[in-house]
Amino acid sequence: MATTLDELLPVLAQLSRSRDERHSLASLARQSGRSASTFQRAFSRLVGESPKQYTKRLRLEYAAVLLLTTDDTVLDIAIRVGFESHEGLTRAFVGQFDRPPTEFRAEYAGSGIVDGLHSSLITHVGPCIGLFRASLQNPSATRGHPVMNYDITQQDFPEITFLYKAARCEHAQVSAHLAQILPAIFQYAMKEGIEMVGPPTTVYVKHGPGMVTFHAGMPVKAGSVGADDIEVCVHPAGPAAVTIHSGAYDGLGDAHAAVEQYLHEHGLESSAPPREVYLTDPGEVPNPEDWKTQVIWPVK
Repeated sequence: MATTLDELLPVLAQLSRSRDERHSLASLARQSGRSASTFQRAFSRLVGESPKQYTKRLRLEYAAVLLLTTDDTVLDIAIRVGFESHEGLTRAFVGQFDRPPTEFRAEYAGSGIVDGLHSSLITHVGPCIGLFRASLQNPSATRGHPVMNYDITQQDFPEITFLYKAARCEHAQVSAHLAQILPAIFQYAMKEGIEMVGPPTTVYVKHGPGMVTFHAGMPVKAGSVGADDIEVCVHPAGPAAVTIHSGAYDGLGDAHAAVEQYLHEHGLESSAPPREVYLTDPGEVPNPEDWKTQVIWPVK
């Protein structure tokens, strides 16, 4: 029987909580009840990285946070995140961030990106950034969902600087694109020292009967810049109709329908494309029934 995303989420949660520890492929496979080879194939297919690549990335992201939030030596940080030497961390760090740890610290330590929210996002969003909406690619994660009664309110939102990549695809391919785009945005922000100030977000720019255009990324500090196909825009401050969807992502259509009905009943008009903000890290909360997504429709 093929390993499913639901079965893998507890393993990812453990890795997220203990990224400073070494985990052998054999021990992870035993936890999932699969052979090492079966587990590795399933992990790579569902997460988009091999177990080795995944755990190495988590350790390096943790090292980056420690470089900017502590005065520990590079050697102390190397040992703390599971490397055996200063040289081992430096080689891996250069491969991930295109600069050695000392240069990374010197360049960004005084840049203001050591904000608590930024560090928290790296720590809690990084482990499962590729899994937001990726569950829709796996039949096991689509369990069916009860009709919810949505509590919809009107709120005023501040101006948001948004770092994103644009995509246009068939509706059925949105999740596959998000699973590629969100990790790319996260890694770009990490490499460039861009302060992240909010969770992963998708803005649905245009809907058609067959195709959808959307922007996927993260809110960042004002003044941030993109490169190549990674762009920056500003969402203006203003009112919005807002609700929270509880549960797997395949039920989000119900939340959007509820907000749209609310706008109709209250004589409101949409002023900008709707967006989804993924409040829950699937790695921290393995049960999809407990996932929270904020659905926002700006209004005039």
